Amino acid sequence: MPPVSVAVPAVEVASRSSLRIQSFDPGAMRVALQDGALEHLQLGSGVFQGIVTHSATNRLRTDWGRYNLPVQARGRLAHDMLTVGVLIGGAGAWRIQGAPAVSGDMVLLPEGAEVLMNLPAEAEWFAMQVPRERLDAAGIPLSGLRGAAAWRMSETQGSGGCGCLTDVAPILAPLEDAPAVAGFQIEMAQEQLFTTLLCEWEQRRTRPGRAAEKLGPSDRWRVMRRAEEYIDAHLGIALRIDSLCIAAGTSITTLERVFREVFGVTPRRYLTLRRLAGTRNDLLNGDPGESITEVAMRWGFFHLGRFAQEYGQLYNERPSQTRSGR
Repeated sequence: MPPVSVAVPAVEVASRSSLRIQSFDPGAMRVALQDGALEHLQLGSGVFQGIVTHSATNRLRTDWGRYNLPVQARGRLAHDMLTVGVLIGGAGAWRIQGAPAVSGDMVLLPEGAEVLMNLPAEAEWFAMQVPRERLDAAGIPLSGLRGAAAWRMSETQGSGGCGCLTDVAPILAPLEDAPAVAGFQIEMAQEQLFTTLLCEWEQRRTRPGRAAEKLGPSDRWRVMRRAEEYIDAHLGIALRIDSLCIAAGTSITTLERVFREVFGVTPRRYLTLRRLAGTRNDLLNGDPGESITEVAMRWGFFHLGRFAQEYGQLYNERPSQTRSGR
C-alpha cells in the first residue's frame, strides 16, 4: 500500500505579542486571554504584576503567563478549539473546576467549556488552543470530553513534567527582552511543543498493563517506513505530529511503540537526531557566514543552551568546534 499523502497548508498568520500588567486590571487581563472570555479576580493582597505572551498561527494558539499574586479566572473558553493547559509552577495549590490540583498537572478542556480556576501566588501557566480534529487524527480518544468536562493528568502519573516547555521558552514564553522572531519560528516552536504535550498526555493516560495493539513484522515495517518518509519530507519545516500519524496510518501510541521497537528511540528523539545531523551538515558544509544560532534555529532548536548540550553529548564536540574544524 503506498504512503498516505497529507497536505500541510502554509502558515497564513503568525504573530506574537506580550502584555505586561503593572497593577490589577480586569479589563486588560480579559482582553489578553481567550479572546476576552475570562474574568479575573485578585485573591491576595498587594500590587499585582503579571505578563502574558500570546502567539498564534492559523493552526494553533498559545498563551503563557506569570502572575505574582493569587487570582481566580472564570468564564467560557474558546468555542472553536480544545484547550490544553499546563500548571507549570506556583507557591501554593491550584484549583481546577473546584478540585485541587498541583504544579505539573496537565488539563484538557473541551470547546466552549465553562472554567473556574484558582491560581496560587507566583503562578506560571501555559495554555494551547488546538482543533479537535488534530487530536482525533493522532488517535487521542475524546468521546467523553464534552460540555463542562475536564480531564486532568497528574504529574505523579507521568515522568515528563514541564521540562518540555524549556526548549521553546525563547520563542513562546514571556521574556523581559523578547527577541524578534520570524513566523516560521513561531510555527516550529508551537508544533514542537504540541508534539511533546501530546506524547506526554498519552503517556500519562496509558496505564501499565493496558493491552497494546498487536502488530506483525510487515505492519511494523509499513508504519515505520511511512513515518520515516514523512519525516524526510518535513525535516526543515514544522512537522505536525497528527499529520505524521495520518501518514503512518496509526495512532500516536502505536507510532511511539513502533519507533521504540525499530529504532530504539521515540519519534521525538528520532526527529531530534535527524535535525542535529542536519545542523551538523550545515555547520560543516553550509554557508560559513551563517551564524551557529541561525543554523540551529532554522533546524528547530530554540533553546541554544539545550541545543549545545545535546550536540556535545552526541558528537563529543561543541558546535563551534565543528564550525572551526571545517
